[in-house]
Amino acid sequence: MDYSVDVVVVEIKADFDAYGGEYTQVSLGYRLPVPRPPEAERAYPPLPKPVVYKHALHIFIPRDRWTGQYTMWQEYRLTLKDDGTIELKKKGP
Repeated sequence: MDYSVDVVVVEIKADFDAYGGEYTQVSLGYRLPVPRPPEAERAYPPLPKPVVYKHALHIFIPRDRWTGQYTMWQEYRLTLKDDGTIELKKKGP
């Protein structure tokens, strides 16, 4: 049985290894439900709803192969298949 979850790009940053290799690290996460505190309902103006993202996957792309394939807050569908392969598909418009 495959496991699927909607993820978003939550971080893009530069990364390096001990041998001088340069990479771009793309981190994807999924949104966790966070309850709103009871006192938030009485606040004026209303407080923003708290948002927490749980790390799901990170991708390291060599700097010479980075062409801006990912941008912040893009949405994807992450699927882990029974044979262990991972499929990452961009969600529709």
